[in-house]
Amino acid sequence: MAPLRRAYGGAGVRCLVGRRLGRRRTEPAASTITDLAWMRQGRRLAVAAYGAVRCHERHTEKPVATYPYVGSHLALAIAPTGKWICSGNQDASIHIWRARDGGELTMSGYPEKVSRLAFDDTGFWLAADGAPDVTVWDFSGKGPEGTAPRSLRCHETITALAWRPGAAGHLASGGADGTVALWHATAGRPQARLRPVRELDGTGAAVAALAWAGPHLLAVA
Repeated sequence: MAPLRRAYGGAGVRCLVGRRLGRRRTEPAASTITDLAWMRQGRRLAVAAYGAVRCHERHTEKPVATYPYVGSHLALAIAPTGKWICSGNQDASIHIWRARDGGELTMSGYPEKVSRLAFDDTGFWLAADGAPDVTVWDFSGKGPEGTAPRSLRCHETITALAWRPGAAGHLASGGADGTVALWHATAGRPQARLRPVRELDGTGAAVAALAWAGPHLLAVA
């Protein structure tokens, strides 16, 4: 059986690691921790709180890397390749760090706060809310600097995002009206506005979460 690895947040973070559930606490963050993400196949933990994303090895109290940004982080996404660290922010922006050297980029101008981010399995595509459109950024090559995203419009308010497993670029999005949309999210050229491949009507209640079980089964809450 693979080791059990969990983390939960508060003023600091306690990590429960291994079958014995041995506990390790990081030093306290400056403010409330808003999101967590594992890196390097679970060997490093990224912790988002006001002012920075800090990275800890599984057994270290102090961070081994710090990525500063003055603002409130609402969502955290790490590329599966480990190359990019991205935060969605209260100031209606996405801030990006290149993990190896801390190089930075901010994508601003969203009409609303960015509270949902998701990388696909390849690490080449990042989906985000922050507008009536879902924006999909291309992180292949040198990353999204100087490029424009693809736009996916179906919902007045986006409430959930989930990439279908695999490298095909298929995305599911959910809205406050209960609609679920399925997309070929990486089709077309930058600045393209894409239409959903299929829309699934809900009951009128907002979609709270989406979860794929392999490529053929999508659960909707």
